[in-house]
Amino acid sequence: MKVSLQEVNEIIRCPNCLKTIELKKSEDSQCYSCGEYYMKLPFSWDLIPSSFNSMDLGDIWKQLQANGMISYIEDPINNLSVGDRSDCHEFAQFCSFDGLVLDVGCGPQPWPSYFSHYSERTRFIGIDPLVGESAADYFQIRSAGEFLPFKDEAFDHVVFATSLDHVIDPVKSLSEARRISKQDGHINIWIGEKTPNAPKPETSNEWYKKLKRPENAEDVFHLKRLKLLDLAFMLDMADLEIIDKKSNAIDEYKTIYFLKTKRKPKIKGKI
Repeated sequence: MKVSLQEVNEIIRCPNCLKTIELKKSEDSQCYSCGEYYMKLPFSWDLIPSSFNSMDLGDIWKQLQANGMISYIEDPINNLSVGDRSDCHEFAQFCSFDGLVLDVGCGPQPWPSYFSHYSERTRFIGIDPLVGESAADYFQIRSAGEFLPFKDEAFDHVVFATSLDHVIDPVKSLSEARRISKQDGHINIWIGEKTPNAPKPETSNEWYKKLKRPENAEDVFHLKRLKLLDLAFMLDMADLEIIDKKSNAIDEYKTIYFLKTKRKPKIKGKI
């Protein structure tokens, strides 16, 4: 069942100040607490706050996002979670989606392939800086992982499906995911790790050759690719703990990891 606008308005918050706002079907929205203004898009709303544009590395991130959009248009099979993909089905089974699910960095496709295994009561919402210009089969909002526009403890699952290494600040994004997940909720993460000696493709498509790698970016799509060790440190910084993990070696150079995390238990005497 698709989440309704009325249901979204029960949990939506201004990403700038976290006060209540209302999304209207055919109008722009404004936060009357901080004055932030949010534009209505053809199929969504732009809830990226103005403060996001002042973040360090913002210009580099915009170029990487533009590169990503080109890859989605030119080669969606290899750059989006679409089609009958075994890795997507494995991730869905690992997550065991149930209840209200937020997909952070969902991508502009109408329905991700990892939304393939879920309970009858599951409902999905997606956020991504590139959505809103085309229709989707579930509720999507243009937003950023560092400023999730939802109230505290709203979601049963928060998902980063190969998207955590596309944000500017992974720790802030994980902290935001922790904030909006329920006390017993799960944050599900999928990353791919390559060894330093992984060979480059022998040939590249013409559209790929034209992409610009920004200075200080690891490649044309990532500020920095995440390794499992990096992620473990970031999870600790965000006050999250790993409760389940699965790995799958694609070949001798690449391994994908699925992680299920949750809030660390409170220690008595600490706030």
